[in-house]
Amino acid sequence: MKNVLFIIGGLHGGGAEKALVELLANFDYERYHVTLCVVYYSGIYMSQIPEPVEVIYLYGEKRGYLRDSLKRKSFRYFLKKGSTTLLRWRILYKIREKKFDAIISYIEGNALLFHNLIRHRAKKNITWVHCDLYNYHWTTNFFKLPGYEKSCYMNMDEIVFVSRNAMGAFDKLYDIDIPKHCIYNIVDVEKIRRLVSQKEVLHSVFTIIAIGSLIDVKGFDRLVRVAKMFKDNGYTLSFQILGIGDNKDSLLALCDSLGVSDCVSFLGFQNPPYPYLAAADVLVSTSVSEGLPFVICEALALGIPVVATRTAGSVELLDDGKYGVLTGHDDVSIYEGLKTLVDNQQLHDDFKLKAKERSKIFDVKQTMQKVYHLIEN
Repeated sequence: MKNVLFIIGGLHGGGAEKALVELLANFDYERYHVTLCVVYYSGIYMSQIPEPVEVIYLYGEKRGYLRDSLKRKSFRYFLKKGSTTLLRWRILYKIREKKFDAIISYIEGNALLFHNLIRHRAKKNITWVHCDLYNYHWTTNFFKLPGYEKSCYMNMDEIVFVSRNAMGAFDKLYDIDIPKHCIYNIVDVEKIRRLVSQKEVLHSVFTIIAIGSLIDVKGFDRLVRVAKMFKDNGYTLSFQILGIGDNKDSLLALCDSLGVSDCVSFLGFQNPPYPYLAAADVLVSTSVSEGLPFVICEALALGIPVVATRTAGSVELLDDGKYGVLTGHDDVSIYEGLKTLVDNQQLHDDFKLKAKERSKIFDVKQTMQKVYHLIEN
């Protein structure tokens, strides 16, 4: 039996976190012993970790708030100073004397940072990149020393990207000559369709749904302003936003100031989100940057037409507009893209069929075989 260690920052409601939970749900635990190291023991997906997975955490709430708060502050302090000595001690203390056939940091940032500190404990080191780092280099706060992030990537044996466009963007940022692969996230189409029946969701008007963490990169402020444009032009539509995050209060305030609180609803985190998604008429993604937006994959599985801003992931999933509507990043472009499907029922129905057709690219068994091959070769 091979020992595999996954490292991730936390298990909050993001696409990468959900992708890891889906990956672990499909793992062959007769062949692999899997350990999951979570930097912060928190997040809505913690309860969905499969039972065979051994979970360790570096910072968490199990031993009291004060103690944990001090540890988190020390982590941020040493990151700011660019010092890794105590961070190395922290993760080595947690894994004790364990050695692994493979260590996989499943996201950028602190997962890669801690992975680099214990890479000598694995026969093979693999890291995953879930975003377009060239256009949205969000990880700089974790790597204060010049060139340190690049060196961490160079210390890996293989780098996996969730889309080819994300891989191309990475190559613009860092010239690193090590094996690179593209593996789409696990998208269990049959499971998604099956879970739709868990809840009945009904709408009386044309409904546009958006799903994701309420953070800057998701661009939900754009959607609120677009809702205002539709309302001013006489449309009666419903906009639903599913997710939680730090920007909730500012988004609610924006809705109030623009007078769209009656047509824009914030429904929080919904698990599963599929009954809401299946009942909607259109999924919209207003993100500034995406490596492979998981929610678009889910919409395709359910045959929901997609309107998305041009990002590395949306362009690839929608095949440059063949399977959905791609827009620019300005409010007017998003408005016009949505308007084409609101006004044109035939076009809307055509994209429903194309969405289901595109979902055929997702194959759970094939994806898992690629992951096993990476670990063992």
